[in-house]
This record gives sequence, structure tokens and C-alpha cells, in this order.
Amino acid sequence: MDDLEQKILQSAQGERRLKATEQQQFLGTFAERVILSVFLKDAEKSQVLSQFDSILSDMKDKYDTPALKISDKLTVTIQMAYMKKAQAAGLAATIIRENGAQSPFGLILHTEQAENIAHTDIKELYPQYFKKENPTDKPSKQSFWQKLLHKKD
Repeated sequence: MDDLEQKILQSAQGERRLKATEQQQFLGTFAERVILSVFLKDAEKSQVLSQFDSILSDMKDKYDTPALKISDKLTVTIQMAYMKKAQAAGLAATIIRENGAQSPFGLILHTEQAENIAHTDIKELYPQYFKKENPTDKPSKQSFWQKLLHKKD
């Protein structure tokens, strides 16, 4: 009976983690430790996946022993691709499943000590990978009548 009462009291007190909601948002780590964050929708993009090797290499040069946390909301294929890239870079990678958490992040790169970086979004740190094509560079299309009459203005 004593164990049951103790279990009920522990459950009533809530989670034992320090800053539990912050840790749920940042895939199990504290906000001040985050050095790179990637939203779920960005983590699924092929341009991020293809450039992630160079991003990991750059971050590994800047910080001591970074580690990668991967959201379980990404598809298994994408999760494994990021795991392989982290392993190739010599970094620890973990797939995080937070029950009941609504984290917007797909990937979190963090260190073991506080870095206190204000802007950690991949779009701000590596904007060159998110440049969009300039729509004015596309060739102009011929109208129906130009095609029909074989005239080009």
C-alpha cells in the first residue's frame, strides 16, 4: 500500500524534470544549449538534407561535442538519413519521442553547456541554402497565337 500512495503523490506533483515544458519544446534539452534549430517542414526539404553534412561540419568546428536530436514526427526514412549524416560526422544522434509535446522542431543541434544563442533557426544561420529562384529569370512563354502564326515578338 505504501508504494501505491507514493506513486500517487509523485504523479500528482507532475514531472520531475527542470523546465519540463521548455525541454518538451526543444526535444529534451534546454533552450540555452541549442545551437541550431530546424522546423519540421524545413527538415523534410531535400535542400536541407543535402546540405546537412556541411552544416554539421561547420557546427562541429565552432562548438565542442554537439549532439543531434531528431523528432519522431519526421518520417522514418528522413530520421534515418539524418542519423546516418550525424554518425558520419562523428556526432551523437537521438530520436526523441515526447508524449503529449507539441514541438515545432524537427531537428535540434545542441551542446552540453549553455551557449545562449539568440538566433538558432537554420534559415537565419545558413540563408544561402534557402534562396529561391528569381521568377524573372524564366523564359517568357509564347501565346497561343504566336505559336500558331510562328511569330515571336
